[in-house]
Amino acid sequence: MTGAVPRIGIVGDDVPRQLVLATGAVPQRLLGSWHEAVSAEAGELLGTVDAVAGLILDGLLSGRHDDLAGLLVCHDSQANLRIFYVLRILAQRGRLPFPVHLVDAPRLSSPTARRFVGRQYSRLLEFCEQVTGHRADTRSLHHAAERELAVGRALETMRERRRTGRCTGAAALRAYHAAAATPPENAVAAVTEAQAPTAPGATPVYVTGSNHPDPGVYDALERTGDVVVVGEDHDTGDLAWLGVAVEAPTIGEVIDGLAAAHLARPAAATGGLAAARAAYTARCAEQAHARAALALVREHDDAPAWDLPHQRLELRRRGVPLVARTRIRSAEDPVAAAQEGVAEIQAELASTAGVIS
Repeated sequence: MTGAVPRIGIVGDDVPRQLVLATGAVPQRLLGSWHEAVSAEAGELLGTVDAVAGLILDGLLSGRHDDLAGLLVCHDSQANLRIFYVLRILAQRGRLPFPVHLVDAPRLSSPTARRFVGRQYSRLLEFCEQVTGHRADTRSLHHAAERELAVGRALETMRERRRTGRCTGAAALRAYHAAAATPPENAVAAVTEAQAPTAPGATPVYVTGSNHPDPGVYDALERTGDVVVVGEDHDTGDLAWLGVAVEAPTIGEVIDGLAAAHLARPAAATGGLAAARAAYTARCAEQAHARAALALVREHDDAPAWDLPHQRLELRRRGVPLVARTRIRSAEDPVAAAQEGVAEIQAELASTAGVIS
């Protein structure tokens, strides 16, 4: 491992990658899975929690990520906060070979919140400097900004391909995952290669609900050619905080700018008001020309389910029906739940077409 570029793991989606890159490290987001079972140890340590959080903890306990220089855990959900508390205790007992740091960056739009998030990002930068041994300066922050903004440009081009039928939802989701776990240059390459024409006549569907840590459900939905996922509002897809950076003459101004950018992000299910979330979902579904929306919510991932009544109302106003499948267990087949939802969507659209004709 001598001479290897240090990697800093990330649990959650509130870390500005520019700060990690500026300390000479590669930011790597850790994701779980819809399909795998949580081990007994992770289940006992975390208690009743979203299965994806349990699988992230499993990966850390199994030694799969022992080569990380450090780990950043975001307080963007209660499940992730539980992960942090468990890891902090395990680190004190010598169970982890790397230090762990909590990133608490609430999305409250106020000057006080901006200052608070700025302080959190200053501490995040200090943590990254400590674990990499590389102190960030204006030059490294500028270089990191250039690299991360290149990712943002590649993502916008990919989104345009997706809007025009030249990139499937599964291909886009794979690109988002690659971009969140690799150096910017590799991320740009992966995003640029995300080109897969959609099936002619496929029904455009917008996905909401729980995030998708692997592309299995998207693959199954699009495999038959009946539907194409044209967009989503979860944080491993379109809502992922990628390709964002700030160019400014001082470190303090960069951090303040990143705090402002964070507070300007669309509301997440865990921290935003349901009405604001619903308006955002409906607006994005309309812009993606979706004919229907599909909500897939895992068991114990409660926040997205709270949004559903508001989302259904806002989408209906735009002529977009919403079909939901909630409390999907890891022991069940999420693909089957998704396909049931698609069947219901197709039946509803057929019924509507019959009424119109």
